[in-house]
Amino acid sequence: MICKNYVVTGEDVNDFMVMESASYIAYTVRLLYHFLFCHGFSKEKLNTLHLVLQEGNHVLVCHKDLMFTEHFFVELKHCYIAEKINIKSSFFNSKNECCAEVTKEVTWFDSLRGEVIDAPKQILRHFNTGSGA
Repeated sequence: MICKNYVVTGEDVNDFMVMESASYIAYTVRLLYHFLFCHGFSKEKLNTLHLVLQEGNHVLVCHKDLMFTEHFFVELKHCYIAEKINIKSSFFNSKNECCAEVTKEVTWFDSLRGEVIDAPKQILRHFNTGSGA
């Protein structure tokens, strides 16, 4: 699991200065790439291995709005299920209140074979396996 601090920027918000749904999803995916990078799997290395992350379904539950210029942090939790990885991220404001939760499904795609594959073992070992998130 990994946490990272951010600030809500102008690209993240709607006309009412509230963070948009798409931004929550983008931060979740960004944090996943950061997690992979920290474990030695940069985007360049993934390209060399002919691996691409394909985004699947997601569920966003907002509890409280994050506003423009507000500091927040995202905590990433994950679990491996069959050939898919379900990622759960929680968004907290500076008061440590949970503002939103995203559950995101991703799959691995082998660009050489042109098909979805099981998570590569060298990457899978960095994830918690089993039923818990």
